[in-house]
Formats: sequence, C-alpha cells, structure tokens
Amino acid sequence: MTSTHTRLDTRWLATAEAEGTPAAEAGSSRWAEPWPEGQVERLELDLGAHLCRVAHRFTSGQTGLRPLSEVRAELAEPVLFVQVTHQGRGVLQDRRLDMRLSHAPCTALFLHLDRIDHVHWAESAAPLEITALVMSLSRLRRFIGAEAARELLAALALANRPAASRRSLPASIAAILKASLSESLTGPLRQLQAQAQAQSWVLDFLVALTGLINGLAPPVAHQRARLERVRAELDRCPGQAPDLGALARRHGFTARALNDGFKREFGQTVRAYVADRRLEAAHAVLLDTPVPLKVLAARLGYASASHFSQDFTQKFGYRPGRLRRQGPGEDDGW
Repeated sequence: MTSTHTRLDTRWLATAEAEGTPAAEAGSSRWAEPWPEGQVERLELDLGAHLCRVAHRFTSGQTGLRPLSEVRAELAEPVLFVQVTHQGRGVLQDRRLDMRLSHAPCTALFLHLDRIDHVHWAESAAPLEITALVMSLSRLRRFIGAEAARELLAALALANRPAASRRSLPASIAAILKASLSESLTGPLRQLQAQAQAQSWVLDFLVALTGLINGLAPPVAHQRARLERVRAELDRCPGQAPDLGALARRHGFTARALNDGFKREFGQTVRAYVADRRLEAAHAVLLDTPVPLKVLAARLGYASASHFSQDFTQKFGYRPGRLRRQGPGEDDGW
C-alpha cells in the first residue's frame, strides 16, 4: 500500500492533550481516537487516499470560535485535500499559505498541497462534524484521467501549488463523502466494510465532483449502483421501515434524492418497497411455519394483526388465514 503521507502528527488543542501518530503505524486499518468531547476516525485506503472524520462538541460554557486541533503531515507526493462540513461551523487555518478558510454545511474546502500544516477552529455553540479526503495527484490522474484531473484543479483555482479555495457543495454530493465512513456497522466488521466499500464511495464522490464542476449530471451507472446498495440493505432486513433520513445518509443521498431516485429506478418509494417485501416475507412464513398471526405481525413491525391482515388482503386478494389448513372448529379470525 502507498500511503499519502510519511508522517502524520495530530495535537488536540480542545483538550490540551498532544498525540503524534506516524503514518507507518496506521497501515491499512481503520482506527478511532476518542477524547472527552469528540472522536476522530481515520482510514488509509488501498487506492492511495486517506479519509478522516472528526466529530466534536464543546461541553464547557465558553462561546465563540475555539481551537480544536493542529495537524502536520509530511506527504509522499503532492495531494488534493478536500474537507466537507456536515454539521457546525469552523475555520481551517493553513499556516503555509497564511490563509484562514471558514466552512459550514453546504461548503467544501479544496487545497493543493505538498505539505500539511493546519490549525482547525470550531464554533463552540453547535456540534461539528467534518470529513476530509486526501488523495495523491498521481492516483487522482489514474482514476479520472490526466486531462480531467488538470481541468478539475484549474476549475477549483488549484492549478498552482500550494493553493486553496472554498466552494459551495450540494448536500447530495457532500453526503457521498460522509457515507464513505459508514456508521452502520461496529467493531471488526467496520474495518472490513471500510476497505470493501469506502473506496467505491470515494470514487463516486470524485465522479460527482467532476460532473458538478463540468455542469454534468452524475453518470447513470454510478447512481444506479448506489441505489442497488440501498435495495440490497432493505432486502436483508424485510421488517419495519427504516428511518429514511438515516438510510439516505448511510448511502450518500439526501432523503428526497433517495426516495425520488429509488422510485425512478425500481418503480416504488422506499416505504412502498419495504411494505411489499415484508408482505412477501409474511406470505412465505405463513406457508411454511405455524407462527401465530399476531406474533408474525409484531415481528414485521405492524401495530396490530388486523392492520397486517388488511395490508395482506389488499396485496394478495385473500386473507392470510386462507394459507393455512384449519383444524376442526378452528378459525384464526383473519
């Protein structure tokens, strides 16, 4: 694996606790570093990129802009640095450029660097959540092409090095980068998922970003692949309808974009698809097992057996009790 940096040192100014982390110790694994008021997660990807997410909330009574962290990194080669803000407000101070770049939701910071020397500040009145991507320019050229990479840097006012700029960013594109470090799994499964899926999210983000700069819609194939991942998750859990907002964030969409895209691709909204799936699952269970209807209805997230029976009858044209052979004098009433 080729790391983006040869040395990474982080000092958490919010807690006055210093800690240095050499890149050689990071390897390809994902790790988290908690501190009293937040957490940082980092992941070195096989594709020559580095992901980092910071979540922080000041708990003391002080207000205003306060120092959060200091980051220094020696880079193996020049990189594109992207920082997306999901929640809260703050300032990134690049000491080499002698620049202070404010950031907030729906904005992104872009830097073309051969060395990182940053101080991060955060508004103490609200939680801060950001995701940063660091990708070597050689890998960027490999993935989107040398000409597209040159045009991207030029459009972002980053043709020369070092340079920095701030741009507005649609929530749907910011959500893609946030989804790269998924919160849906824990423990060792998160590390496996990270390497298996984060690379795909990063490439989706680069494609969407390039399309945005060029005034193009994201390729249909990328959109459909993301929607297929949503459908696969729903198929694994044919029960109560998930929270649409949380589902959308996990897969790099806004709630509206997910619902609209899902309906366009599969002919149903997310909620309607889940409802159909759980009724199909109920049909199979009723044929193969003696589970009481009230128990089955509860398992599938229905408030009552009568509500379940009503939906079942509407979909299949007959009551669920008809699927079972009734013994003498037995009638389940549904």
